[in-house]
Amino acid sequence: MRVLLCALLFAMYLVPIRPAIAINLNNSEITNVENLLKAKKYTDADSKALLLLEQALQQQHLSADAFSTLGQLLQNASRFEVSKAIFNAALERYTAEGNLDKIASTLLQLATSERNLSNYSTAMTYVRRAMSIAQIEQDDLLKARLNLELGIIHQDQGEIETALEPLKQALRYFRENKMANEMSLSLLRIGDIYSLLNQAALAHTYYQDAFDSIENTGTPRLLGIIKARMGALALKVGDINQAIGTIDDALTLLLSTDDVGAIAQAKMLLGNALVESGDVAKGRELLKEAMQFARSSGQAKLMKEGRLALSQAYMKEQSFELALAEARTGTIDARKNRDIRGQLSFLSIQLSAFVSLGEFKKALDIQSVIQQLRERLLDSENRSAIEGLQAEIELVRQSRTLEKLEESKQLVLAQAERENLQTTLFWSVSLAALLLTFLVWSRYKQRQQTIILRREVRQQTLTLQEKNQELERAYKTLEEVSLRDPLTGLYNRHYLESQLPGEIRRSQFSVKQNTNANKAKQDLLCLLIDIDHFKRINDDYGHMAGDKVLSAFANVLKEVFRQTDLIIRWGGEEFLVVCRQSNREELPELAERCREMVARTSFDIGQEAPINITCSIGFSLLPPDKEDDFDAAWKRTFAVVDYALYATKLSGRNGWVGVIETLSSHRAHPTLLDTKFNFPGSRIATSFNNVASIKWPDTLDK
Repeated sequence: MRVLLCALLFAMYLVPIRPAIAINLNNSEITNVENLLKAKKYTDADSKALLLLEQALQQQHLSADAFSTLGQLLQNASRFEVSKAIFNAALERYTAEGNLDKIASTLLQLATSERNLSNYSTAMTYVRRAMSIAQIEQDDLLKARLNLELGIIHQDQGEIETALEPLKQALRYFRENKMANEMSLSLLRIGDIYSLLNQAALAHTYYQDAFDSIENTGTPRLLGIIKARMGALALKVGDINQAIGTIDDALTLLLSTDDVGAIAQAKMLLGNALVESGDVAKGRELLKEAMQFARSSGQAKLMKEGRLALSQAYMKEQSFELALAEARTGTIDARKNRDIRGQLSFLSIQLSAFVSLGEFKKALDIQSVIQQLRERLLDSENRSAIEGLQAEIELVRQSRTLEKLEESKQLVLAQAERENLQTTLFWSVSLAALLLTFLVWSRYKQRQQTIILRREVRQQTLTLQEKNQELERAYKTLEEVSLRDPLTGLYNRHYLESQLPGEIRRSQFSVKQNTNANKAKQDLLCLLIDIDHFKRINDDYGHMAGDKVLSAFANVLKEVFRQTDLIIRWGGEEFLVVCRQSNREELPELAERCREMVARTSFDIGQEAPINITCSIGFSLLPPDKEDDFDAAWKRTFAVVDYALYATKLSGRNGWVGVIETLSSHRAHPTLLDTKFNFPGSRIATSFNNVASIKWPDTLDK
């Protein structure tokens, strides 16, 4: 008894050793990524994080919390693309665990990454999904954080008045619960909105409140961000020396942190201030540094702001051609992103540059485009807020345009003294009068439209609020049913389209990392399964019986395949299965197991006796050959499995035909499948006698 007791105690002592080692290994690997980020080796950090993600998915040795920690590190370093992949893996694990709180937090992190990449529609979707969970769980803190993120998304899109309400709701909660950092961040964002509305005094009040609330307890990062905003406001109102000093203080605070995104933003602001002060060369270098970071991290908003400031710097240097080049590139990017405000900013610079170069016809063309964009801007959902801004912006632009025209007239007069004074002077004065008339007319039209639009907005506000409440109630219901087939409970095509691109990239990354493809479970397998003679069941027993067969058939597929495999109802009696982290050599075994289980299962159709059915299967490796592009890989794979399924039916049904892999060298006698899909050769497996006995669809044409 003493010996047995000692053995039991020893075994209990050993049990926690291996998990503890695994946790230490996880922390060590995450620490390696953190050290690479601190050393600013961003490419190495991205590769290490992706490799860690792939290894974790294959070996299941990283917890969902570890994924979340790693994603947060990458997000703090502005590596938003890679952080998305990590947070998606965490979301998948939390969903499998049924942890609603962690699901909502991860959705919020995904929204932040998408917003920083200017993918506002996707970010809004994540926020709404998280808000549904917060409503169910009655989590007021999560609601406040989601309202803060929602306000920032609206603000970044230029939806000023829409952004203000959720920000104020978040501020109210943080203030009541004495959450200083979150309250300061809310005040900061509200100050940004008033700055955009050209209410400088009110904006400065909010910035000062944000700074005072955390001056003694806040982090250098948040204090530096607030200082940078105060400097930007000083620059906006023309106090350049104050702006330079404040932004320089902000940069000093931020350089003591690891927030490279905030540092780049501060450098851009300081560069802009130096340009305004006349130190154009130094300011231009800082702007280029900020733009280089924005380009590497994929931050389109920071890239736009940097390019706008750089083009303005070139205008101050009278490098009009360089300013035009930057403004044109910025206009193209803004058009791609459907950013009307950005287009207007860059087009205004183009207008000033063309006037300075004396190219008045091009200036008129640009002015016409600007007017069209302004009209489109007035028709947008947030036109009431934008119109308040537009009045101020229009006055500034008109005065600047007139100043440029005056300077341009003087240059033209100097040239006319040498060539043809009277003719040049006549056209210059005529053009100036035409532009002035056009600007006055556009101003009048704008005021008329403003009055009409404000009246319409007031009338429609109540209706829109009611519609929004109805949409929010319907959103949850739609989200629950959008990804599954209502009859069988299986996933539908929409779910496959959202999951398959990531699975293909993950499989291709595994192949590159592990050259021993025959032993590793790193392949994606695709099987297309069709119920034989299903139309006869509907004709003989009715559609209700057919529905029962489809539902029972789906249950059989769930028994054959793993829970991690994607089982899709493709349409009618066709089902598609994608097996993740598998080996291509398992394809024949999987197909035969499925065929056999279907054949020996009795299907209850509500009649006196059950019926038996069979199925036909076509399968292939996904993709069958090396393809980097997802669309090409998926279309090619589906064509191959569909062709193989058709061959199975022609060869007698109740069997399977498929491609295990394609060969790199040409075969002496290629099959019709190789010829059709331009494969050098392929390794084909079938449940029939041999490959020669397969009746390929193309033989019917012959």
